[in-house]
This record gives sequence, structure tokens and C-alpha cells, in this order.
Amino acid sequence: MTPAPHRHPIPTPIRDPQHDRDHRHATQLLNASMSYARLILRRYGQLAPFAFAMDREGQIARQTLDIPRLPRDPERLWKLLAEHIANRVRRRQIQAVAMCANVALAAPSAEGYTDAVILTIEQESGHALQVTVPYKIYGGQLHNLLPRRIALGQTLVEGTDPHFFAPGS
Repeated sequence: MTPAPHRHPIPTPIRDPQHDRDHRHATQLLNASMSYARLILRRYGQLAPFAFAMDREGQIARQTLDIPRLPRDPERLWKLLAEHIANRVRRRQIQAVAMCANVALAAPSAEGYTDAVILTIEQESGHALQVTVPYKIYGGQLHNLLPRRIALGQTLVEGTDPHFFAPGS
């Protein structure tokens, strides 16, 4: 009788709970942000800077500024939102944030789209991503008798340096 061949156990991948949590939170912020962006683009055909944040309990909410009149200048609005977020981070009220803006792409996307929603997603773990989602608006002519449709292109995700949750912040 021949002995049975020696079998090596199949290695199991090591799961990093922090990485899994970061991935889940980033996905939740991305989904909330893009749902809002599509809604606003469909309704108005344009998009001002906005932000979503995750509080300590894991609840995600759009961040609003408590000022009488919002600035018409997108750069000024972005700056005010960033100051608001930085203040909430300093007070340890949020654990993750997505800052979002509408941009014109330097070169058309693979689909030929020239506009994009750009999101910077940061988490207190130091994990930070820049996500670019090209889009094109169809319809909206004839006094909106033809409803607007938003077609999304291929999403590009890149790592980036954190701004709000930088070491020592």
C-alpha cells in the first residue's frame, strides 16, 4: 500500500479589518456623493461643489453651510466647505469625508466625455482617494420636455495624499 501524498494546506489570505472598513466607508461615501451628483445634474444641468461626511456612528449626510447666501463662485464655495469640514475634523465629529466638484477634463475620457465629477475621499485612518467620474448630459432641450439623462463614463480611482486627516491634524 502506498502512502497518501502529502497535501499542503491552501494559504488563506490575511484580511486587514482596517482596510476592509476603509474600503466600505469609501464606497458608501462614493455612492452617496454620486447619487446626489446625478440628481442635481439631472435636475439643473450643472453642479456646484458639495461634500458628504460620515459621523462617528457611521451615518452619512451632506454637509451644509449655515450662511445667509451661498457664494456664486465655485472656488469660494469649495474653500468655505473645506473650512467647515476641517473644523468638524478638528472637533472629531466625523471619521470620513468626500469633497466633490464638477470639472472640465483636460482631455476627453475614453467615451469622449469632457466633463467629470471629481471626488476626494478621506478617512481618519489616513486612507485617501481621488475618484474621477466622467459624464455626459443628454436631453434637457425644449424647455425640459426631453428629460435630462446622465451617462457616466469609466471611473478612475487613484490614491492621493490626505488633506483633512493628515498626520498631526
